[in-house]
Amino acid sequence: MGIYAADIQPRRTPAFATLVEIAPDGADIITVRADSRDWNRAELLAAYTWGPYEGAPLDRIDGAADDSLLAALTVGAFLAEHRYAGAVHFQRAVGTTETYRIVLNRPHWEC
Repeated sequence: MGIYAADIQPRRTPAFATLVEIAPDGADIITVRADSRDWNRAELLAAYTWGPYEGAPLDRIDGAADDSLLAALTVGAFLAEHRYAGAVHFQRAVGTTETYRIVLNRPHWEC
């Protein structure tokens, strides 16, 4: 188990469980975008699986983008409570729009 493994998965709250449900089957990581002034203006941008070994590039899951109302409310509820959790990684901000990468499952080589 890696040195930061304990910090990778957030507490299993209802918001996290619903976030996992909107992610495509088999997704280990998702990328989301949200408006920091209104967290309910959000969308799922992409989903990935871990590579076959540590250091390998992530494998993108096709067709993962979701800008539906359910996705927006789910991502918004999660970020409103957990944007500082160890599994949430801030990527960039443009104006009030922020992009995050969220780890849903630890890499298989750390388990």
